[in-house]
Amino acid sequence: MDAKQQEKVNSVLKRVDMTTIIILFFLMVVMAYYAMLQSEMKQKIIVNQELVATRSASQINDYLSTGVDIIRVASCTLDDMIRKGKSHAEMRDYLLNQSGAIEHISGGNSMGLYAIVQDDFLDGTGWTPHAGFVPQERPWYGGAMANIGHVAVVDPYLDAQTHTMMITLSKSLCDVKSVAAMDFSLGHLQTITEELAVHGESDIEIVMDRKYQVVAHSDKAEVGKCYLNEEGTFGRALIDKMRSADEKYFSFRFGDAEYIAYTMPVANSWQCVSVFDATSTFAQLRRTFVLTIFVLLLVVSILMVIMTRYEKKTRLAQELNQKAESAALANEAKSAFLSNMSHEIRTPINAVLGMNEMILRESHEPNVIEYAENLRNAGNTLLGLVNDILDFSKIEAGKLEIIPVDYDLSSMLNDLVNMIHTRADAKGLTLLLDFDQETPKRLFGDEVRVKQVITNILTNAVKYTEKGSVTLAVGFERIPEEPNDVELCVTVKDTGIGIKPEDMEKLFSKFERIEEKRNRNVEGTGLGMAITINLLEKMGSALQVESTYGVGSTFSFKLRQRVVKWEPLGDYKASYQALLKGHKKYHEKFTAPEALVLMVDDNPMNLTVFKSLIKQTRVQVDTANDGDEGLLLAQDKKYDIIFLDHMMPRKDGVETLHELKKQADGPNFTTPVICLTANAISGAREQYMEAGFNDYLTKPIDTDRLEKMLLAYLPKEKLRAAGHEEVMEQENLELPDCLAPLKGAGWLDLSIGIKNSGSVEAYLPLLKIFYDSIDEMAPAIEGFYADRNLKDYTIKVHALKSSARIIGAKEFGEEAQLLENAGKAGNMDYIRAHHENFIETYRGFKVQLAKVFEEGLLAAENEKPEADMELMEAVYEELLAAAEEMDSDRLEEIIAEMDDYRIPETEAELYKKIKQAVEHFEYETILSLLNH
Repeated sequence: MDAKQQEKVNSVLKRVDMTTIIILFFLMVVMAYYAMLQSEMKQKIIVNQELVATRSASQINDYLSTGVDIIRVASCTLDDMIRKGKSHAEMRDYLLNQSGAIEHISGGNSMGLYAIVQDDFLDGTGWTPHAGFVPQERPWYGGAMANIGHVAVVDPYLDAQTHTMMITLSKSLCDVKSVAAMDFSLGHLQTITEELAVHGESDIEIVMDRKYQVVAHSDKAEVGKCYLNEEGTFGRALIDKMRSADEKYFSFRFGDAEYIAYTMPVANSWQCVSVFDATSTFAQLRRTFVLTIFVLLLVVSILMVIMTRYEKKTRLAQELNQKAESAALANEAKSAFLSNMSHEIRTPINAVLGMNEMILRESHEPNVIEYAENLRNAGNTLLGLVNDILDFSKIEAGKLEIIPVDYDLSSMLNDLVNMIHTRADAKGLTLLLDFDQETPKRLFGDEVRVKQVITNILTNAVKYTEKGSVTLAVGFERIPEEPNDVELCVTVKDTGIGIKPEDMEKLFSKFERIEEKRNRNVEGTGLGMAITINLLEKMGSALQVESTYGVGSTFSFKLRQRVVKWEPLGDYKASYQALLKGHKKYHEKFTAPEALVLMVDDNPMNLTVFKSLIKQTRVQVDTANDGDEGLLLAQDKKYDIIFLDHMMPRKDGVETLHELKKQADGPNFTTPVICLTANAISGAREQYMEAGFNDYLTKPIDTDRLEKMLLAYLPKEKLRAAGHEEVMEQENLELPDCLAPLKGAGWLDLSIGIKNSGSVEAYLPLLKIFYDSIDEMAPAIEGFYADRNLKDYTIKVHALKSSARIIGAKEFGEEAQLLENAGKAGNMDYIRAHHENFIETYRGFKVQLAKVFEEGLLAAENEKPEADMELMEAVYEELLAAAEEMDSDRLEEIIAEMDDYRIPETEAELYKKIKQAVEHFEYETILSLLNH
C-alpha cells in the first residue's frame, strides 16, 4: 500500500472514530435524560403517596383517640367511686349504664366497659365469665399494671366470629391493683383502607402493628396475617424493604411488578403503608429507552462494519510483515521460556527432595521413614512430569525414552492407592482393590511410566464418576515361551457416565473431551488418554476400552515385565511395610576430610541442601551467595572442585567461569569447575561443555551422581574408603578382657553403648542389668501377649527398646520400636506376625552375654576375697536402714562396695534377690527379705 492509500485509510478511520464518539455521547445524554424522567416521576408518586398516607394516619389516630378518651373518662369516675367507698354493686351499675352509651358513641365498635376492682370482676357488657376465669392473668390486666397511669393497648387479635381485628384498651385505677378495660373493634380501620383503595388514592393500603401483623388491609383476606412469619410473599418483601429503608418512602420489585411505598407512623407505634403500583408507568419509559438504544446500536453496528473492513485490510498487511519476524524468534523464545521455567520449577523441587533425602539418611523412626519414602516417590513423579513437559525438544523429536529399572510392585500400588483414595473420598466414591496376591512383587520395567499410565486412567475414572465405585484390579499371566517374564494385567472399572459409541474416537484425541457440554465442570485439557496411548505403545502394549453409556466403563491393558524375583506380592500393605522395614540407610561411598570444594549459588536453600548431601563424606565446603563472592574466595584459597550455579543475578555462572579462567596466576586456574543447573532441556550438556565447564549436574541433585562426580574429580590421594574412620575407631577401642567375647558381635555395637554410658566402667553395669532382666522381661512380655493385654505389652516393649538402644543393640531397638508403634495403633496383625521372632532373638542374647557374665566374670569373681558373716550382717543392717528411709543412693553405694567381695554360697541366693530388688527400687521387697 502506497502512502496516498494509507493516508486515505487513516482519514476514513478518523472519521469513523469521531462518529462513534458522537454516538456514544448522545447515548449518554439519552440515558441521563431517562434517569431524570424516572426520578421526577418517582418523586411525583412519592408526594401523592405522602398526602394519602397523612390523611390515612389522621383518620386512624382520630378513630383510636375515641377509645382512649372513653377509657380515660370511665377510669376517672371509677377512681372517684373507689375513693368514696362506693360498693361493687354501684360500680357494676355504673358500668352497665355507661356500656350502652359507649356502644352508641363508638358506632357499635365497642360493647362496653368491664373492670376488676379489688379482685372482683365487674362486667358492664352482660357477659358471664366461665368457671376458672382469672382476670389477673389476662393480657389487658398485665398491660395496665405495666403502664401505671397510662392507657395500655393490648396487641390486636382476630375475632373468630366477625373476622375483624380487635384491641383492648385498659388503665390502672387509683388503688394500683384495680383495672378498667374495654374491647374496641378495628372494623372502621378496615373500611377506611378499603375506601382509599377503591377511590384510587393508592393501590394497596395497609395498617400494621409493631410486630408487622396486619390490622387493616384494602384486601380484607390479608387481615390478621403476620408478614414477618411469611416467606416469599408480597407482604414479606414489603416489610424486608421497609425495615432496611432509611427514608419514609422506598421502591421495590416483587415478581414482574415495581412498587413505590410510603410509610407513616400512627398511634400505638403502628405503621400506615400506602403502596402504589408503578409498573405500567415505568414500563412506558423503558420501552422508549430500549427503542432509542436499539436505533443507536444499529447505527454503531453499521459504522463498526465499515471500520472493521478497513482495519482488516490494515491488519492483514501488518501480519504479513510480522510473520517472518515471528517465525525467526519462535525457537529462541521457546528455548528461553523452557530454560527459565526449568530453573524456576526445578529449584524448589531440588530443595524439597534434598531435604527429604536428609530425613531418610538421619531418621530412625519407621513412620517418619514411611512419610519420607512417600514424599520421595511423589517428588520423583513430579520431577518426571516436569522433565517431560519442560524438555519440549524431546517431545517434538519423538525422543521420549522408556527407562526400565528394578522396582517393587507393593511400593507402586501403595503410591497409587494413596493418590487416588483422597480424590475418591472427596467425591464420596468407594475405591475397591482387587490385587492378585500371587503376583511377583519385584519387577523390571519403567516404573515411572507404568505409574503414570495407571494414574491417568484412575484419575479419569474418578473425574467422570459421580456416584458408585472405582475398582483397581492388578494381576498377572505367565508367558510360556518367556519363563522369566510375565504379563502384568491392570484393569480399572468405574460406574461413571460411560461413553457413547460415536464418542469413542474422541477419547484418544488430543485436546478433545467427551460430551463437552455435559462435562464442562470436569477439569483437564483432554491430553491424558492420548499420552496414555503413546506411553503404552512405546512399552509394547495397548489400551482396551469397554463401555456402556450411562452404566460405566472398563479400561485395561497387559504389559510385559521382567521378573527380578518370584516373591509373591501377598498383602500389598504388609509388603510395603516390610519394604520400609528393610529400608537401607544411606551410606557414603568414600570420605575425604582433607578435600575442599566451593559451592556458589544465590539460593540459600540450595547451599544447605548441597552441604547436607555431602556431609557424611566429610568433604569441607565453602559457600558463596553470588559470582563476585565466589571469585573473591577463589583468589585466596585453593579448591579441589568448584560448583557454580548457572542462573544467578548480576553475574551468572558462565560469566563467573570466564572471569575465573582469566586469573592465569590464580590458585584455581586449573581447578575443575562443575555447572550446577536446573536447566534440563535437550542440548544443555553441549552448551555447558562449550562454555568451558568440566562437567554439569542437574537439579534436583541426585546423590549417586554427585558422589560419582566427586570421586572422578577429587585428588585420589585425598580419598579414603567409606567407614575407614569407624573401623579405626572400633579397632582402637580399648575393651576389658571380659568384653572380648562380644567384640565383633553383629547385633551389638560396643562403641555406641560405651558412648551412651560415658565410659567402659559405666557400660558394664548397664550391660549386666540388661542381661539379668532377660529372664524377667521376656516372660512378662509373653504373658501380656498371651492375655492380649495390648496396653501393658506396649509399655514393656517400649522399656525394652530404650534399654536396647542404650547398650548399643540398634537393630533390636528398631524392632522394638516397630512393635511399639503397632501396639499404639492397635495393629495386632503386625504384632502376631513378628512377636515370636522378636522374643526368640531377645532370649538369644542371654546365651551370648553369658560368656561375659557367667564365664568371664566367674573367674574374676573367684579372685575376690570372700565376705565373712560378720561383714554380711553389717551390710544387711545398712541395707535395712537405707530401705526404710527409701534412700536409693545409699542402697546403690552399699551394693557397689560389695562388688569387691565374693558372696558366701550360703548367702548367695538371698543377696541376689536383695540386689535385684535394689536395682528395681523395690523397697518393700528389700524390707521383706531382710526382716525374715
